[in-house]
Amino acid sequence: MAILCILPNSEMAKAFRKISESSERKIIVEQGLLSEAVPIAKKYEDETDVIISRGGTVLVMRQAGIKTPIVELQVTAKDLALALEKAKALTNRDNFRIGVITFANMTQQLKDFLPFFKLNISLYELSIDTNLQEAIHIAQNDGMDVLMGGVITEQVAEKCDVPAILIESGETSIRYALAEAEKIAAARRLKDRRAEELRIITENISEGILATDTSGNIFRMNKVARQFLRGLPSLDETGVSPRLPLELSEIIGSGKETRRVISLGQRRVMVDSIPVKVEGSVASSVVTLQEVSSIQEMEEEIRRETHFKGYKAKSRFEDIVAEDNLTLRVIELAKRFARTNASILIRGESGVGKEIFAQSIHSESDRSARAFVAMNCAAIPDSLFESEMFGYVDGAFTDARKKGKPGLFEIAHRGTVFLDEISEMPLPLQARLLRVLQEHEMMRLGDDKIIPVDVRIIAASNRDIPFLVRKGVFRNDLYWRLNVLNLTIPPLRERKTDIIPLATHFLADSDLCGQNIALSETCRSVLRDHPWPGNVRELKNFCERVAAICDSGELDARLAASLLDPDEGCERQVEPGAPVRNPTFSREELLRTLEMSASVGEAAIRLGIHRTTLWRHLSALGINRKNILRP
Repeated sequence: MAILCILPNSEMAKAFRKISESSERKIIVEQGLLSEAVPIAKKYEDETDVIISRGGTVLVMRQAGIKTPIVELQVTAKDLALALEKAKALTNRDNFRIGVITFANMTQQLKDFLPFFKLNISLYELSIDTNLQEAIHIAQNDGMDVLMGGVITEQVAEKCDVPAILIESGETSIRYALAEAEKIAAARRLKDRRAEELRIITENISEGILATDTSGNIFRMNKVARQFLRGLPSLDETGVSPRLPLELSEIIGSGKETRRVISLGQRRVMVDSIPVKVEGSVASSVVTLQEVSSIQEMEEEIRRETHFKGYKAKSRFEDIVAEDNLTLRVIELAKRFARTNASILIRGESGVGKEIFAQSIHSESDRSARAFVAMNCAAIPDSLFESEMFGYVDGAFTDARKKGKPGLFEIAHRGTVFLDEISEMPLPLQARLLRVLQEHEMMRLGDDKIIPVDVRIIAASNRDIPFLVRKGVFRNDLYWRLNVLNLTIPPLRERKTDIIPLATHFLADSDLCGQNIALSETCRSVLRDHPWPGNVRELKNFCERVAAICDSGELDARLAASLLDPDEGCERQVEPGAPVRNPTFSREELLRTLEMSASVGEAAIRLGIHRTTLWRHLSALGINRKNILRP
């Protein structure tokens, strides 16, 4: 954008061009006097920030409605002194009378300087409609010896054969005007930039925003507001109502801040109206529009984000220590499962690392940026199960939080829910879980609002779920919903190649170990031959014991054997007929289960008890372990 200078004659224009050469800004200099300046100003209106002009030309442009800011060339004391010196030379007398004929804006400037010159000067003020010839004749009749004024005064006086001197704008006046114009131009650029920034913000904001006058006429709105109003009655040629619909007019008519939910066409909309007051009176109103459904979605997202902290998967497949081909094949299968959204049922004995696999699957999936919510179904009392899983609203039950609480499925929206020990879930809640899996929706306790949820379910169990289904303690339909993909993690005793790498990893990672502990060859043999009924968890506990008490840099077989879980040794030494806590299985049932199973460990899983407990049941019932082919 440029600065436009409209000057009354060629001499001033030439002087202005010379002085403005040093300016970094584009300067346009044109010649125009009074009404001649108006078409020039309009011609450059779109490419100029400010106009510089003087005298009556400024008044004419303002009267013509030129919107571009105008800076006036001022009359300095030096300009006036030079003109007075020329007037004295023209009259060639010491005592002479001077008539100054100028427009009102220039006259006011001269009034500030003339008293200091102590000369016989009379002022004749012009307006745009003044007959200049008549003004000159009046000055002559008043006995003026010489006239002073602007270019138009000089031109008309010359035609009337009256001596006249032009009051020019000198270098000081020009430099001052340029400096002022630069300031105004900079301020306009900043204002335009702020206006454009505000426009971009309002156009890209998710809410509809519109501004109206007190009559309900819309004078500004963003694209979202246009979408809300499109298709409503009283349309203009663009298809958007230029006036507020009746529903909105009633809201702003109160002149107070108002919030209300209304219907606009087929939409339910939250409307906020804020009156804009100027000097105590309402001058306009700002109205914001939000679709109710989007507000509800944001509220749900806020709740989930508020509770998201801490619900993150900590493990990845890279963190799993594995060298055994059996384990590597399971990892490869789990990675393939991670690329789907299907439910997964992970099977395996206690301590094999089912949750680590679940976390790794989540971390590898497209849901990795969202929540991973783990829940141990065996660790939650039945009375709290439903509220933890599905959440509740205020007043749902005694001692409920005032603002309610989101359930784990809400928190895990677009993420993963890991249900460990799924076989321990109460039967009534299995039906509610089944609905979540089938319909992808749920309700909080005490609420009647359906909440859509998008979660991937990974369940895990160390029990034989088909056996539980046959016993009627687990729903058959839920089992098949969970068992879309099946991942079985083998016990540690079946992947012996992993034992030593895992032990080395745990020893190096232990906080109790102040030195690197090596495993002797005999120690390695002991570890590989141990059955590890507690699987990886037992091995980790063993390594913690080693780190705590081992004083040497190498662990030998004798110390390793003494530190192994004593329960494993005890389970093989149960006396026949020894009392068993809460025996619930008949001799026939135990034998039948053993016949169906490949090992005692598998039989224990089918019965839903630990191997140690099964050995005690067998001993109590007098079943000879020699008849059991695999321990």
